Amino acid sequence: MLDQPVLSRGVSGERLERVRELIAAADDDALADEMVRLGLVDDDVRALPGARRHALILRLIERGADGPLLVEVADDIPAGALSWRAGRHLIGVAAASETCPPRVLAVLADVAEREAGGAPAALVAVMRRTAIEHAKHHPPARWAPIRPWLEREAGSLNVGEPWAEAAAAQAPSGELLAHALTASGARPAPRWARRGADLVAELGGEECRALIRRWLGLVPAPRTIELRRDGGRDPNQVPDPHNARALRGLLYLLAVTVPHPDDVPAVGRLAQYACEKVPGHGPRSQAVAHACVYALERFTTIPALRELIRLRSLGQPPGIASALSAAIARRSVALGVDPGRLHQASAP
Repeated sequence: MLDQPVLSRGVSGERLERVRELIAAADDDALADEMVRLGLVDDDVRALPGARRHALILRLIERGADGPLLVEVADDIPAGALSWRAGRHLIGVAAASETCPPRVLAVLADVAEREAGGAPAALVAVMRRTAIEHAKHHPPARWAPIRPWLEREAGSLNVGEPWAEAAAAQAPSGELLAHALTASGARPAPRWARRGADLVAELGGEECRALIRRWLGLVPAPRTIELRRDGGRDPNQVPDPHNARALRGLLYLLAVTVPHPDDVPAVGRLAQYACEKVPGHGPRSQAVAHACVYALERFTTIPALRELIRLRSLGQPPGIASALSAAIARRSVALGVDPGRLHQASAP
């Protein structure tokens, strides 16, 4: 992730001293070459005036410097010191990152608003991912610089995933996705469920459900904005955390309205995808997987129970396996059936 400092650990004192000599000599061409070779930003570089750091950023761009190196140079630089040429390149670097330092993102948003009239959707996307990640580990003050931008763009999905881009283009009302994003917890709150059921009915009932199923089917499609790999972990194999919240809400909408036979296979396929393990991460999305289990149980049909049994037979991570077993037990009692016989009957 870009929201980690580029450290000088492991670099010889002689090389770092060379960086400081080049700074003192104002030889920024040689300084840029040395920084690319070292792959780090020294504190003396961060202390340079904004105008000189901007010139250094342009030199590093010309040399094809890595994104993290550029972001380190730009950290805490005044927006007024960045040209659109440098800002546009840094926005591209940020957009290809899972997260980025909030101060850098806020400066880039200011530059984009100054030069283009607003923050690009790809920049807003990394802001949201950054805020979600920071909320896990840092106090709110840490990501306060980007909060105004997040509030301004509330209720929309992140670009970069085909299903989310399709949903943004095809949704019959912006309220549908905005409502989906407000879902939280292991099950929908009663008030949320009532408004969701009314909203689906207002937007065309089965036509709305068909759209949701179509979007669910696009979730496994490759990202339209590829993210930079973080060591051995590939973030492109994991759902965007902001969009995953909307997926949970859309699944809850299916769960609190009258089901259709096509819901079961659509939700089952998504559940299987969400449960798959990604190296260095675990299941793709615990939240989406649990929402799928909840929806399948709420469908209250034999085909939905069969799908729950099938998913459990694939061997799932402990938490998801427990949720599947509990849902199967409850639904089997409610339907008055033996899940063992259902499993045997559906086995190849």
